[in-house]
Amino acid sequence: GKKKGIVLSFQVLRWAAACLVIAAGTAIYWIGQKDGAATTIVAVHKKVPDQAAPAKEGPASETNEPKTVYTVRNKASQGVSIDQELYVRRQSLFAKLNDMGSASSRVTAATEAYRLKGADKEIVDALVHTMNADPNTNVRLAALEALTRFYRETYVKQQLVRSLTKQTDPLVQIQLIQLLTRMKETSILDQLEKMVKDDDTMEAVKDNAYTGIFMLKS
Repeated sequence: GKKKGIVLSFQVLRWAAACLVIAAGTAIYWIGQKDGAATTIVAVHKKVPDQAAPAKEGPASETNEPKTVYTVRNKASQGVSIDQELYVRRQSLFAKLNDMGSASSRVTAATEAYRLKGADKEIVDALVHTMNADPNTNVRLAALEALTRFYRETYVKQQLVRSLTKQTDPLVQIQLIQLLTRMKETSILDQLEKMVKDDDTMEAVKDNAYTGIFMLKS
């Protein structure tokens, strides 16, 4: 006998094929959408570091001058200790005091020394040497002004008294006399009397020496 089978019309087959095409297209579309979303997420994730603002740093030095306090403080966040900061600050100060090519640099160093909360023997000695030996009067006066910041310290007081015996700059002599007189430093009386009797002493210096003697004896 004849075998029984399922007979499908051509129209039904055509509709079935169309449905398969639509289903396949839909699946490809959704896969594409998911891939696109993943790509977008990755792209956004990668852009975040690029958008972050770069860390601010201090201005780069264009010269070979010693490091400034500003750059050292910047580096403090990178593990530089306070001792290191003080060391660099001191080295900068000494370098400027010894910069014989620039009087303004030496004045700046003396001004920086005045702002220090304390001064050890090395700094005091550097300032005393500057006050007594610098060729520029303004630098000498700036060094003396810096030393007045620490005049209560015994060592500083001793150096100021000693400086009066060797000081040759009239303007510095006058400032020293006035300072030591205000300090009630009677140990300078003998030196003041010598200055008064010395014919080489400038009249303005003698006048201040007379005033100092009168005030210290009264």
